[in-house]
Amino acid sequence: MEQSIAIDNRSFVKDSIPYYVGLFTNDYEKTISEVKSPKSFTINKISHSMANSFVFEHHYLHRRLYIARNVSYGLFAKDFCVGVCMFGYPVWREYPELVPPLSVNETPELLRLCTMKGLPKNTESYFTSRCMKKMLNDWEKETGTKPKCITSFCDNAMGFSGALYKSLNFSFLRTTKGRSSNPCGTHGKWQKNSQKQDSEKTMYVYYFNR
Repeated sequence: MEQSIAIDNRSFVKDSIPYYVGLFTNDYEKTISEVKSPKSFTINKISHSMANSFVFEHHYLHRRLYIARNVSYGLFAKDFCVGVCMFGYPVWREYPELVPPLSVNETPELLRLCTMKGLPKNTESYFTSRCMKKMLNDWEKETGTKPKCITSFCDNAMGFSGALYKSLNFSFLRTTKGRSSNPCGTHGKWQKNSQKQDSEKTMYVYYFNR
């Protein structure tokens, strides 16, 4: 039977505890119980390796990212990382429907967003919006180019509706028929897909200057 605890009617189970904390440590329970609003969290730039370790453990795909250029942020409750937001080069070289056609330097992709279960309401949208503002300068330092927009894909086949993108004023661009997500696979492209899910994804774009 899976062990669980409850804090302020928020349920926590083993997979909601940060990967390096251990199961239900007293410090973590106390820290999370004190968080009543997303504004109580701090957001810091973190290393790609730390972000990768986090998403490998907690993101539904359980797969690390190998992207040439990237900027990652962590959501912290005191010393505990409870979320990760990762931006990086998109998988495409040039997307013609972004007019005029933009290069990968100009169009970082929101590649991973992952937060712990049971956090306060609106934590994901608060975290993502703050990261989008921070990455403007950080991306320019990383690539030498100021981003003109952010792109991201909503995985419809895994039950996501795009509500987060809509709340952040992303615009719908198109529906794609790419490769399936292949959760838990070491790579989404080359490994055999054992999940049998649809490959449909919805592409959204956020323009910094319309």
